[in-house]
Order: sequence, then structure tokens, then C-alpha cells
Amino acid sequence: MRNALRLSVIALALLTLSSGRMTAQQAVPHPDQYFGFKIGADGELARYPKILDYFQLLAKQTNRVKYEELGKTTMGNSYPLLRISSPENLAKFDRLVEINRRLADPRGLSEAEAEKLAAEGKPFYFIYATIHSTEVSNGQAIINIVHRLATATDAQTREILDNSVVLMVPSQNPDGQVLVIDHWYKTKGTPFQRVYPDLYHKYVGHDDNRDWFMFTQKETRMNIEYVQNKYKPIITHDMHQQGGNGARIFVPPFTEPFDPNMHPLLRMQQGTVGQAMAHALLSEGKEGVAWEDAYDMWSPARQYMVYHGQPRILTEIANSNLADPVKSPNGKPLGWQDSRAHFPVPYTKDTWTLGQQVDYGVTVAIAGMTEVAKYGRNWLMNFYRVNRDMANGMGGPYAYVVSADQRDNFGLYEMLDILQFGAVEIHRATAAFSANGKQYPAGSFVIKTAQPYGGFANTMLSKQDYPDLRLFPGGPPEPPYDVTGHTLWMLTGVGVDAVAKPFDAQLELVKKVAPTATTMAAKPKSAYLIGPESYGTFKMIAQLQKANVPVYRASKSFDASAGSAPGKYAPGTWVIPSTAASQPIVEKYGKELGIAVAGVDTPPSVEGERLKPNTKVGLYKAAGNMPAGWQMWMLEQWGINHEVMKAQDFSGDLNAKYDVIILPSGTTKARMLSGLNAKANDPAEWSWAFGIGDAGWANLKRFVENGGTLLAIGNAVETARDLLDLPIERALPQAAPRFGGQGGGTAAAGNAPAASELKDAFTSPAKLMQTLRDKVADPESLFYCPGSLLNNEFDPTNPIAWGMPASWPVFFDDDQAYRIRPGFGIDTKVVSRYPREKVLASGWLLGEEYLKDQANILSFKVGKGNVVTYGSQIDFRAQPRATWKLIFNGIFHGPATPVAPAQMGRPSNTATNNEQR
Repeated sequence: MRNALRLSVIALALLTLSSGRMTAQQAVPHPDQYFGFKIGADGELARYPKILDYFQLLAKQTNRVKYEELGKTTMGNSYPLLRISSPENLAKFDRLVEINRRLADPRGLSEAEAEKLAAEGKPFYFIYATIHSTEVSNGQAIINIVHRLATATDAQTREILDNSVVLMVPSQNPDGQVLVIDHWYKTKGTPFQRVYPDLYHKYVGHDDNRDWFMFTQKETRMNIEYVQNKYKPIITHDMHQQGGNGARIFVPPFTEPFDPNMHPLLRMQQGTVGQAMAHALLSEGKEGVAWEDAYDMWSPARQYMVYHGQPRILTEIANSNLADPVKSPNGKPLGWQDSRAHFPVPYTKDTWTLGQQVDYGVTVAIAGMTEVAKYGRNWLMNFYRVNRDMANGMGGPYAYVVSADQRDNFGLYEMLDILQFGAVEIHRATAAFSANGKQYPAGSFVIKTAQPYGGFANTMLSKQDYPDLRLFPGGPPEPPYDVTGHTLWMLTGVGVDAVAKPFDAQLELVKKVAPTATTMAAKPKSAYLIGPESYGTFKMIAQLQKANVPVYRASKSFDASAGSAPGKYAPGTWVIPSTAASQPIVEKYGKELGIAVAGVDTPPSVEGERLKPNTKVGLYKAAGNMPAGWQMWMLEQWGINHEVMKAQDFSGDLNAKYDVIILPSGTTKARMLSGLNAKANDPAEWSWAFGIGDAGWANLKRFVENGGTLLAIGNAVETARDLLDLPIERALPQAAPRFGGQGGGTAAAGNAPAASELKDAFTSPAKLMQTLRDKVADPESLFYCPGSLLNNEFDPTNPIAWGMPASWPVFFDDDQAYRIRPGFGIDTKVVSRYPREKVLASGWLLGEEYLKDQANILSFKVGKGNVVTYGSQIDFRAQPRATWKLIFNGIFHGPATPVAPAQMGRPSNTATNNEQR
């Protein structure tokens, strides 16, 4: 009787707890109730701050959701992480993370021990949305996904919660969510365009999904540091949207090529999850599902996770006009209509709505989670096996060796810091050693490929050899989805040797990469001398300018024999007067940048130039121009005195406001003249991006003729050529087809089909051939270079190339090369050209013969002013750091004042009468 009473009491208590729990979950408002409209309703979008409020409410009122703010974004918005699982799993979350981390680094772990951990652990499914902020449906779908996981009691949901942990970042670009959706509602009921007209990330726009190996942006770094590297998820689901002319949704598997540094198991897992998604969609009657289409797995700029033991699951849902539906103008079904093996059921309706997009997004997310939860033990074991194989050495050389003797220690630091942030182990030699017949000094670095994340090290440090894929045998090239070359040491200006066979060396693990300790002159009697080799030095120069310290550069090489600086110095050497103002800046940045600083008792007797005090840069940035956004980020990071120009600036005296104007790639004459449409499309707040008109165009020309400096990059070279009648002509023939709009590049050569044209053409062989006939006159004579590193030969005596080696790769993305033609009254000099022999350094290049011995970078004297044209995008996505100095040199050289040897190193910014003359 007593036992029966006890059992009754326990049963009543459990019932009470269960009732209380259910009541708490029932008290959570449904999304439709909370937001005031059905999620996915035509014309309506839930705003990001309110979405976060809702998720915090779910975390408070249910026991399945944990909410954590990881930090603040570029523009100060919240960047949170949701952890969603059963209460039991969340209670032992730290233990589950511990298991993940052990399986991620399985060195010393046997298969049997891994099996025990896999049996105890739970797979972590990491999902994030809206890295591209105009792809709004996924940002709405996650509301329904989280609500279901937090409140539903069906068997499928319970399986996900009990057998896995979902990690969710609601938006990988919160700033863009705020900008895009606020603009949507601000323009409601107006004649203005509803789509946000500028970059939806402050600096990089669409390229925020091309930052997964340089790690430049705050949001990228938070994702990597606080989720990927900390919790070690076993899969990452990246939710996207695509154009509306093709399939309604893409799911894995991907198309060729795959990065050879990606473990083959991950390819299989991508296919497994993708097909589970396709099965779920089709079983629910959701049409228009495609796979193995358009999206490849080559570039690490989009896929950090695949080098860290995880498959990347990309879903791409067809978009509409943000929250407004699209309707076929002729009543025919939307999208592709030719059924094929990887597109079995075409979409049969003539309308496509936000609500449908939301439903597709929920379906694929739940299907992916279900697949992983159902086979969680297998997923954890495969996570172990992938990392084990990498740790045992899977492809690539034995190691990459980086000598301690480098031209640019700051470039060395940045390269190593990128690798270490990507969880790559780096060792330092404590004594000199020999590898592959070459001697290396103590302090040199060794990166072995036999380590859990050796695939990341190998893809970043190897030379890319992109396969020669053709649309059909003998036909034009099959376009890659993104760029094809990304060798990190070429981007950062560092010498790296691949060593195939093992070697002996005394090594220590580098716990935290730091700039190399170098010589620092005690306060010299006269001046500091700093070589021109490092692109990092310009950080110091920018601070010296802010402090009004005069800065000089030697125009020729010279010998120094007194003080702490004996030896020969190259053209472009910095000469900085030793003063109370300069000393703390030079010492601080010399240490932070790892730059050798020498001192002399008397200034060098050499011709040179003195930088104009507080040199002012105007950056022309058309609305939505990504290369300009990257330039803005670069100038800010280096502290260069600059301002983003407004259209109104061009109505006044440009010389009075700016010393230098930069035209980034993507700046065309038509874009400058017209800008945004003030009358029809955009309100007055966008007046900064309105067109400059013919008068502004004429003022820009006067700016150069009256002594200003103009720098034009990529296809903006054509704009500068048109403006000033520069004596150059294109050297390259028509470009091959390329998927348009996939990054910071813009095609400068040819008339290639846009992405939508080419993708639509894939539905029919006849249509494909017609597209190629229309767009490509002669496939055999094509020149094609879709984002590669190409060798250049430099003239280091030219002020624009000061500090460059005689030869180094530049980035080239559908750009142009030039020939000089006669030009009366315009002095033209070649700064760099393509070599006569091997042009390709890393990536893919067809038609190499067209580039040989053609000019890339040129400098011109036009009237009283200076112009520099950079035919290739040497600043592409802020990745090729080694060539940044070519832009910085252009900024400071043009406005500088020539000085005679007697004036070199004077501690005053005031020009003498002789200098003024």
C-alpha cells in the first residue's frame, strides 16, 4: 500500500511536470501570431531584430533552445548562436563538445575508442542563413524551423532533438538583413525600387561568401572562431537562393571539379544528404529540384568546412522580387522545362511566391537534420575517419618549408596567421637544417601536411592546376563557379618550398604566430631608413602622415656607411627624420609589423621625393560596387587618409579636395555619368550615388590635367583611357563564357554570356549551341582566365613598383592587357608586363600566347597630373596583399614633391624655394 501510494505521488509529480512543460511550450506564440502575418506572406518580411527577440523568447519559455550572443557585427548588430536539442543533450553539451573535439583530432585514438565516443556522442548540425541578404526567404524559413524544433512533439522532430544537436546562426550577415528589409518597408507604396541599391555588407557585399580563407570580415571570423573551431560540427548547411530562371531549388551533390584536398568521404556525404533533401521535396510534391548543376567544389573561398572534416551542404532556392511573387508573363510554367537525370520533375506553375520558398527551405533543413540524426553514430565515425586520414597524411608533399629569410616579414606573419586561424599547426625550427638539398636557418617554419587540417594547409600553399574542362570535346571552356587560383604565399609575397620527402629538423610547435623580431635602431642622430619591400610599412606611413611627420623616399639606390645602417638600399627606401614625433610611431610599427628599421647619423645623399603632407584620397564608389567596397576596407585597415566620394564632389574643384582619386574595377563611364536614377528609382538619400553627368566627367579630366593623380584598376582602365585618350589599346581577344556576378571581378574583355543565359542554355543542347554561336564567334581563338595568378615582370626602379621583386604573380580575373600606341604629349612607362615564357603561376589560363610580353601596369604623365592603370585586379577581394604596394605607391608618389640630395631627410614639411620651383 505504501509503495502504491509512493508510485501515485511520483506519477502525479511527473504529470504535473509534464503538464507544466507542455503549458510553457503552448504559451509560446506561433510565429504567425507573434509577427502579425503568416511567415512567407506576400509582401511581408519579418525584421531581424524581432526575429532575435522571438528566438530569445523561445529560449526562455522552452527547454530545447539556448541563445547566446557571440559578438557584434561590422555595423554593431547582434550575431547570435542558437543551440537546439533535447534538454538531456543540452545538459551534457560540454561533454558532447569534448567528444567532437577528440574525434576532430584523432591522433592516438584507436578505431575501437572512436566507436565508444561515437556511441556516446551526438552529431552537431550547423546551419546558417542569409549570408547574402537579398536572399530573404531563408531568413524567414528559420523562424518556422526553430519554432518547430522548439515546440513540436512529432516523431521526426523528437528524433532530431534526441539524436543530434542543431547549431544555428540566424543570419551570417545581420547588417544586410537590417539594411535590405528596412529598405523594403521604407519604399513600400513609393515609386522607388524596393531592392536595396548598395552593398548589403558594408564592405564586401556578395563577396562575404568569398572570405572563408582570408578571414577579413568580423562575421567570418566569429563563425570560424566561435562555432567551427570551438564546437567542431560534423556538417555545415549553408542556405542560399539563386536566380529565378532555372530550377526551383538546387541540392547536392555538386558538379565537377572538386578540390583534390577534400576527402572523398565528404563527397559521398554531400550526395547522401542532398538526395535525402531531394527525396523529401519530391515526396511532398515540391517540383523543380535539381542537383549536380552549376555549383562546384573548387575554391576554399566558399568552403572552409570541407578542410575541417565536414561536408558543405549548399541549398539554393529560386528567388523572386524579395517578398513579392513572380508570375510568368506568358502564362507558361516558370523555369527549366526539360526533364533530365538530375532534374526529374520540372516546375509546372506560372507563379512563384515567398511562401513557397519558405516551405522549400523548411523541408530541406528538416530533411538534412533528420538524415544526420538517424545515422548519427555513422556520421561521427566518418568525422573521425576523415580527420584520421588527414592526420596520417593524405596527398600533398611531406611539408611546406618557409625560410626565416623573407623579403617581407609582415607578409610572412599574415600568411602564418591565416593558416593558424584556420587551425593549421605550424612548427618553428630551433636550429638550422637541410631539406631537399636546401639549407634553412633557425627560425624557419615547417607546416606538415600530416595533420587533421592538412587539407587546408595543402590547398592554401600548393599551386592550383585547374582541370581543362570543356562544355563539349574541342569546345569552349566550362566556366568555373568562382576563381581558380588562390595560392596563399603568392598572395602574401612569401617564398615557400614544397618538400616531398621527410627530413630531420629540430622543431617546436608555434603556439601563437607573431611578427618576426627584427633590428630596431635606437633613436638615430639624423634619420630612420626602412626598405620598400613590405606592404605593411604603409600602415606606419599613414600614422606618420597623421602626426605631420615629413616622410621621404629615395628615388635611386644608394649606399649608407654611417650609423647602424651600412649597406646598399633599393629605390623607394623610406627616409624618416628622427624626431620626437616620429620615434614612437616608427618603434611601435616596426615591432608590430616585423620590419627592420636602421638609422643613420647623416641623411643619405640621394635624389628623392617628399610625400605630400596628409595625402588625401578620394575613392569613387558606385552603388553596389564590390571592388570599391573592398578598396574601402583596405584603405581603412591601413589607415590611409581617404573619403568615399559623392556625386556632388564632381561639380566642384576636385583638386581642392583630393590629391588622388581611385577608380576601382567595375567603374564604367556609363555608370559614372548615370549613377542611380534620381527621378524614377531612388530617393534623395541616395544622391551621393547619382550620376556625375557630363560636367562631372569634364571636371574629372581637369583634375588630372591640373595636377591630380588618377588610379584605375581592372576594367576601370577603359574608363580612364576614354577620359584622357591614353595611348594604349587592348591586347586580348574576346573572352570565353563565364558565369557572371560571382564575385568582385567584372569581365573586361569579350561579350560573355551572363550566368542566367548560360545556365538556361544547359537545358537544351540546341539552345546551348545557339548561345555559344551568338556569344563566341571563334571558340578556337578564345582567351580565358577566370581568376588566376599570372606571372608579371616588374621594373623596381619605377616609383609605382618600388619594393617589388623583379618577378611576382598578380591576380587576373577576366581582365585585360595592353599595348602602347603613339601618344603625343603623354609620357608613358611600363611598370609591369607579362613574361615571354611561363605566364600561368596558379589556376587556369587558355590563350597564354596573347598575354606574352604585353603590358599590365602603366604610368602616364597627363598635363600636370599622373595616371596609373592596373590592367589586372591586383587588389581582388583584398587577397593579393603582395601587390597592394603597387596601389599605395601610386597614392603617395603622384602628389609627392621631388627633392635634391641636399634636402633629403629634412625634419620639416615646408618646401624650399628650389623645391617649389
